[in-house]
Amino acid sequence: MQVPFPLPSASKVNRSRRIARWAIGCLALAASAAAILACGSDPPTLVFTSDRDGNLDIYSINIENLEETNLTASSRDEHLPRLAPGGRQVAFVTERSGGSIIETLKLFGEERDRVRVSEGKGSQFDHRWSPDGTRIAYMAETDGMRTVYTISLPDGQATRLTYIDIDELGPWSPDGRLLLFAVHEGEAKGIYSRNPDGVNEMRLTSETDSTPVWSPDSERIAFISNRGDGPEIYVMNIDGSDQRPLTNNEFTESHLAWSPDGRRIAYASDADGNFEIYTMKPDGSDKARLTNNSIRDESPVWSADSRRIAFVSHLDDDTEIVVMNRDGTGQQRLTNNDANDFAPHW
Repeated sequence: MQVPFPLPSASKVNRSRRIARWAIGCLALAASAAAILACGSDPPTLVFTSDRDGNLDIYSINIENLEETNLTASSRDEHLPRLAPGGRQVAFVTERSGGSIIETLKLFGEERDRVRVSEGKGSQFDHRWSPDGTRIAYMAETDGMRTVYTISLPDGQATRLTYIDIDELGPWSPDGRLLLFAVHEGEAKGIYSRNPDGVNEMRLTSETDSTPVWSPDSERIAFISNRGDGPEIYVMNIDGSDQRPLTNNEFTESHLAWSPDGRRIAYASDADGNFEIYTMKPDGSDKARLTNNSIRDESPVWSADSRRIAFVSHLDDDTEIVVMNRDGTGQQRLTNNDANDFAPHW
């Protein structure tokens, strides 16, 4: 029988099979790399504040090899570090005579380029990066009045957002369309939202509410409310509708953090006698205690991929940074010294 094309030799067949296997392996490797990039991974660096050198400095720690670096190393107090989206810059508060300012520095490269980004006299503090990393919002206190500004980077163009005396600046919505802030007392008390360009201010609550955090889809806001017998965790829609409690007890809840994947809310509670780290679903169900100590655990913050939580633990008469899996397993102490390490962010 005549075939329409010549049959390859055995050696050619084997060679073709090896090439095919190589090609399939390359495709699989590429697919795996693409999946990793698509899903994201933990930033290699976590930043925090430490007083180990006699004053407050900003430190970074590589969470793989635990190598620590003093990023500021000055005689002034620097604190409240917050990493920019992408993790290549950090913004922080620097204390100065008569007040404080917001500065940034690069984490990589030979030149760290420490830059002052806030403007004005008095104190600037409580800063928040925009989701695209091009702007920073911050609070400014001058002559006893606290207001909110945003500043564009790197041109330094500042915009004033608020004209009432506020107590707290919340985060940008993940889609970048709104900023949150809160007034804790008086006739103006409540949580507000405003466009970061300074228009369309909306009062969302009128109670003694604080600590607002966004859901990752920018559709809901969780917050702490003292409208009842004690501080409870509430959730509401973006327009302030459907305000409902997620906790209802005689205990104290604080330090809210919504996971980037939207599936859990982390918080601290003294429900078991001292403050521990808990998580729950965004509807208030499936509450889970993640730490179990005779000491205080607080300030949970999620990794970018929602797989881990860093928190502050009051160990050995000082505070240390600890990291764990999202279900509380695999707890690992990142810092171990006789100083205070706190305010982690990644």
